[in-house]
Amino acid sequence: MSAPIATAADRGFAIERIFNAPVERVFKLWTDPLLVAQWWGIKGCTIPRCELDVRAGGRWRIDMLTAGGTLYRNQGSYLEVAENAGLSYRDEPDPEIREWAGKPPGESVHTVTFTPDGARTHVHFEVTFASAADRERLLALGMRGGWTQSLDRLEQLIEGSADHAG
Repeated sequence: MSAPIATAADRGFAIERIFNAPVERVFKLWTDPLLVAQWWGIKGCTIPRCELDVRAGGRWRIDMLTAGGTLYRNQGSYLEVAENAGLSYRDEPDPEIREWAGKPPGESVHTVTFTPDGARTHVHFEVTFASAADRERLLALGMRGGWTQSLDRLEQLIEGSADHAG
């Protein structure tokens, strides 16, 4: 008897948010490196490096420095870019991250859709991992919570810094 095949739902998770800003502004907050560096990452972190070549085939790299001094290098490539509508990008795990214990997970695909909701924007953020085992491992390490913190920081930027948030 063979093992059951993991479905996309078994290999991923999604987060939905509505932001009090028009689609054009929210899309810019996801694609302008100076703006992304202001909200991306967990609470208390800084982003010493944020490079985004936002086009299909373009590369991205975001280095997150935690309050405790740990540097996490995040990188990958854009698969699809639809201005003011959506982004899809590959995340390539840094093999040197200590949490991997020498066995990094496979690449994941992150898909973000931006849908107008009057003057607001509905964002659907979805991560699909290489395997169900990678999903379980990364959720146990707090990936969903980390993205929730990032989106909270994005909301705070939108709500509190209208003049500086694009």
